[in-house]
Amino acid sequence: MPNSTGRSQTAVTTGQQRTADAPTASGPAVSAGWRWLAGAAGLAGAAALGLSFGVLPSPPALNAPLAALIRYGAAHQHLLMAAAWLEGTGTTLYVIFVLALVHLAGARAGLAGRVTTLASAVVLAVSLVYDVTLIAIAQSAALGGRQTTTALAAYGLFAATEHVFLLTPPLFLPLGLILLRTAILPRPFALLAMTFGIIAPFLGLAGLFTVTANNNGPVGAAINALVAAEALWIIAASLTLPLRKAAGIAPPSPSMTATPEAADPA
Repeated sequence: MPNSTGRSQTAVTTGQQRTADAPTASGPAVSAGWRWLAGAAGLAGAAALGLSFGVLPSPPALNAPLAALIRYGAAHQHLLMAAAWLEGTGTTLYVIFVLALVHLAGARAGLAGRVTTLASAVVLAVSLVYDVTLIAIAQSAALGGRQTTTALAAYGLFAATEHVFLLTPPLFLPLGLILLRTAILPRPFALLAMTFGIIAPFLGLAGLFTVTANNNGPVGAAINALVAAEALWIIAASLTLPLRKAAGIAPPSPSMTATPEAADPA
């Protein structure tokens, strides 16, 4: 019958469209080139952050007089400016890689994806404040005069932002929850990310009461170890992501592809 035949063709077309639109197990379809770019961003970001902490000269004591702080800024002006640039650029690339993982997992619209985006924005904002303090210390020494007084305020803010990094929303916890439900990275990456995300707030709270500005003492050593472990996680994930084989397209359910039987000509 003509009507039955038309309905059968419509059902077949609809099933084909649904099959084409079926999501992949590894998130949205992304070319290998974009995966390589995302991995390069993460690798470069982690390297820039590590280098920024390496080139930053050891700051004077918090109770050092203004003259000592001015001498510190004048003697290390170029290193302070370089550290600020490396830290800001590295954090930006770091955040881009994290958001790329969320996108590849197809979780941008979910709660965990939104929390990861929020945490990324907060981390980037704190990073920029940290960079402003380094630039202010370096420039106040170069400008001299009344500008030297800004070095004291900038140094106090510099010491505070070191603690705020671990008091921001834990970036790795929602990211780990997202990775746990996808195949874009091996499962140990998700478990490690969740572990980092759980530990970070407690270390940040302990650091407020036990750590100096230069992260001395056992809690400070634990904080530095956590930051280093997170950087190593980013490096390992950046190298693994481009080499990770896509999980492929999930097979459609029978209801999507089933076609009605042809109507009885009789």
